[in-house]
Amino acid sequence: MRDITQRRAAEAARTEAETALRDRELELERSNADLREMKVVNIASQYARGLLEASLDPLVTISPEGKITDVNEATIKITGMPRDNLVGTDFSDYFTEPEQARKAYRQAFAEGSITDYPLTIRHQNENLTEVLYNASVYKDAGGNVLGVFATARDMTALKQAEREIAVRRGKELERLEELERFQRLTVGRELKMIELKKEIVELRAGMTVGTE
Repeated sequence: MRDITQRRAAEAARTEAETALRDRELELERSNADLREMKVVNIASQYARGLLEASLDPLVTISPEGKITDVNEATIKITGMPRDNLVGTDFSDYFTEPEQARKAYRQAFAEGSITDYPLTIRHQNENLTEVLYNASVYKDAGGNVLGVFATARDMTALKQAEREIAVRRGKELERLEELERFQRLTVGRELKMIELKKEIVELRAGMTVGTE
């Protein structure tokens, strides 16, 4: 007979160590996979943020409850509010007509999108910016609607140009009316002169007949 207690104990210890090592390797693989997934998500997030910030137009994402979930730098500038103060607040709070703003994002959720919806953004210093909003819903991989992505086109310069054109047209119309009045007066005077000349001729003719 041979006592193999120690050998059995060593084998058990080795088996336990190998099992622990395999478990550790599996855990490490899972950890690496998670890190790779996080890296991909982080890259995607940075790419999305880069696209948002690359736009000169104000961009905002809105939850189904009408709350702002994200904004770009252009939105911060046009409202005068920090991102942290904007996120979580009502989208409609930053417009001269809040009810029209609510109607805009509700229409986007109901119909899937809106196009050229006119609104006026109020800056915290009370400056106003006229914009046209275009918005559409965005969804997750399962097709569930997550929110609305909206972009605003600043129409201030265009509106100012339209007002200037309207003023110029008004002045041109006034000038045209003035010219027409002058023309009527001139034509009237010419007609009167013709009639006066005719009367003079008739008077002279009568005087000649009377002399004879």
